[in-house]
Amino acid sequence: MFSYPLAEDVLQDLGDKVVGALVDATSAARTDLAEYRDAFPSWVADSSDRGLSNWIHDRLWAHLRRGLTDIDSVELLDQGVTREVAVGLRYRARVKRHTGRDRIRSYATKSALAFWAQSETLEGLEEVRLGFGYRWDSEERVIGGTIVSLRDGLDKDAIWAVEVDAEASGAEGTEITWTPVDPSLPQIDLYEATARDEEDEAT
Repeated sequence: MFSYPLAEDVLQDLGDKVVGALVDATSAARTDLAEYRDAFPSWVADSSDRGLSNWIHDRLWAHLRRGLTDIDSVELLDQGVTREVAVGLRYRARVKRHTGRDRIRSYATKSALAFWAQSETLEGLEEVRLGFGYRWDSEERVIGGTIVSLRDGLDKDAIWAVEVDAEASGAEGTEITWTPVDPSLPQIDLYEATARDEEDEAT
């Protein structure tokens, strides 16, 4: 019988450099979106939900790739729509946007179903599969907080999700803070209702 790893243990194992790179990449992507909206407001307004999501994903991945390049424990996989971050031998993450209820969406390919099935991977020394990403405000179309989540199954609620942030701590470097996501979030999610057919493997 396996047990799911606790959020605090996972964040400690990932390390401040990895989590900090995710926070920085999300912040940079948020800035990119604001600049894109300022420069081409009509383009953003005309973008489909899927199109804008893919654009954000590309920006987030570009920033994340630069932030993680020099970390020895990290390996990046970038093969078409499959983009993954491996941290050591235990953790593998896919970059995903999260709804208000911390749901994610992907086409139900064999690869996606296998990736998110923790129950098939946690025993022994197998990998723990994580979601790296951000909270998406579907009404305002803005990038919210940086999220790390654990789930067991593509279409299931998160086992846990935490919002992470980085704070400067002087000579000691950067301190990572995290806050568990309140599970009692609204039961109606407009994004889930309107974007059901607009997600693909890359978002």
